[in-house]
Amino acid sequence: MRKRLLKFSLCQLIASVISFAINYFFFHFVTDEGITLTWQAEAGKPFVAELIGVFATLLLLGATVSLMAAFILTDKNQDNERS
Repeated sequence: MRKRLLKFSLCQLIASVISFAINYFFFHFVTDEGITLTWQAEAGKPFVAELIGVFATLLLLGATVSLMAAFILTDKNQDNERS
């Protein structure tokens, strides 16, 4: 169970980092006219960027909770897992 929780935590962390990268792209490179290659100081689509940022933050929170559950609720020396 511990290995599964650690893998789940790692997958959520990777998804969170990817979501934060997408959020950065939407915040700085997407405007009302579409995608631009010039960096914008203000968000063109702030609501979309905020939604993606909230999603990425929730994924990061889930990764943290899964990691804590793996270390707190499971035994390190448990040999056999229940299937």
